[in-house]
Amino acid sequence: MVFITDKLEQNRRAQPLCTSRFVFDPSEIEGALRARIIGQDETITRFKRQLSVVKAGLQDDRKPLLSTLFLGSTGVGKTEFVRTVAKAIHGNSEAFCRIDMNTLSQSHYSAAITGAPPGYVGSKENYSLFNEDHIAGTSTRPGIVLFDEIEKASAEVVRSLMNILDSGSLTLASGQKTLKFNNTLIFMTSNIGAIKTKTFISKARQSFSQKSRKATFIRALERHFDPEFINRIGSVNCFNDLSMTSIPDIIENLEAELNQRLKARNIAIELDPSARTLVCSAGFNKRYGARDIQRQFQALVLEPLAQFLLSAADDQCRFIFGTATANKITFQPTLLNEFSRTSKPVASRPSQEKTHD
Repeated sequence: MVFITDKLEQNRRAQPLCTSRFVFDPSEIEGALRARIIGQDETITRFKRQLSVVKAGLQDDRKPLLSTLFLGSTGVGKTEFVRTVAKAIHGNSEAFCRIDMNTLSQSHYSAAITGAPPGYVGSKENYSLFNEDHIAGTSTRPGIVLFDEIEKASAEVVRSLMNILDSGSLTLASGQKTLKFNNTLIFMTSNIGAIKTKTFISKARQSFSQKSRKATFIRALERHFDPEFINRIGSVNCFNDLSMTSIPDIIENLEAELNQRLKARNIAIELDPSARTLVCSAGFNKRYGARDIQRQFQALVLEPLAQFLLSAADDQCRFIFGTATANKITFQPTLLNEFSRTSKPVASRPSQEKTHD
């Protein structure tokens, strides 16, 4: 016989020790990031641990939920990382406030962040670049802010962010309004140090170890920014450069994105191994990262596919198969029972890596 007290004790033990107001699952976000962001496992693991602190409610309520700076070369997935987090939390990859700091390179642009001071045009309107809805989030989902390419902003603009990182609030210059960031995930990105890293590799004709590469980025960060600003950043993560082994996964993601866009038109495509291998063998320049692979995909896949779709009859454009022939990809309609996911291509290293100088 099971007594009611025993049943209550079992129910109590089955309940989680810590309940959270947030509905997101750090493990699900980690899975989405691993599927989308290639070659950044260490950063994803660390971010998942930081999200777990937020989920458990252990962060300082006087500060933003999280603040992190992503360092790395262009095209390695820093901005895409934030889009993926926004998609996982809000169901929309654009559900975040993005501030392009390269547009704030002059000191007088600080008013775009803090608003116009009293007596100046726009002071009463409390205008700011911040999207308040994306900053505030909801009671169950945090807001998200991205300061993109932060090294390109003027020193005055960067210093105006210190109160946000320190106290989770920003009082506009008019003094009439305060923006709250206590329910916000704050991301920053920077390419600082990338040029020196590429220059060293070019001269030495060898790759940095990850430890040496990270140290180079950190030194460049410390030379560029004031210690007071760096000290207010919750964490600094250094993204890895993409390697040849990353290309097949990136191509698979690009193919999945294309199929998602074609889904509304009841069209699906599949590249066979020869077609994917052709895109892989086109090579890429590490200086440009995934964006260089996207350009190869544009030229080898999207352009011939567009010509096929524009010339084929409507009933031929339901299931389309791409095959490599004579260093180009050709498309043809196929039957549904012949349309299935094939294996990933094997990336072959070009005999001489391309340069885009």
